[in-house]
Amino acid sequence: MNCQSPGVSGIILAGGKSARMGAIKALLKVGPHLIIERIAAVLRTQVDELLIVTDRPHDLARYGDKTVNDIMTGRGPLGGIHAGLFHARCSRALVVACDMPFISARLAALLLREVPGYDVVVPRYRGYPEPLFALYGKSCLAPIERYLLHGYNKITGFYPQVHVRYLEEIEMKAVEPDLERVFFNINTPGDLSRARLMV
Repeated sequence: MNCQSPGVSGIILAGGKSARMGAIKALLKVGPHLIIERIAAVLRTQVDELLIVTDRPHDLARYGDKTVNDIMTGRGPLGGIHAGLFHARCSRALVVACDMPFISARLAALLLREVPGYDVVVPRYRGYPEPLFALYGKSCLAPIERYLLHGYNKITGFYPQVHVRYLEEIEMKAVEPDLERVFFNINTPGDLSRARLMV
């Protein structure tokens, strides 16, 4: 694994409590594969190492190269991004939530192409950023940490402190026409049923 700059780490955020689902979302099946297997397979086409941020390493370790836990606990996905970036060997990291079974390698590659000069490259879909399928530089570590230390958890809240490149729908559709599928995430049993019909 060569993670010298401009290497890229992959980070799967799998630390949520899954209260609405009642099960570990990453280990649910969509089609013949677990969600985490689907995500890992796509990320491995684009990254040099794969980290899983989780408090369940015994359940998830086999799906990545390394598991890490939150450094600042109880801070939600932003705490997971912080931990992943801290432990990543590469200068940039492609971050994905563990409940997005249809992430796109083509869109991931577009995120990577747009990174020069930016700390964050994030899709904007239907007018809103999608910060849980986005690219973050290690340059975000200090701003994220300051933001968390002030008691804030909103993922995009630290964006004003860094250079952000928003990928707009017209740009994304040039490489990935089915954005609704890509950004579909699973929070409830109903969502899981819908996802299984989308395979």
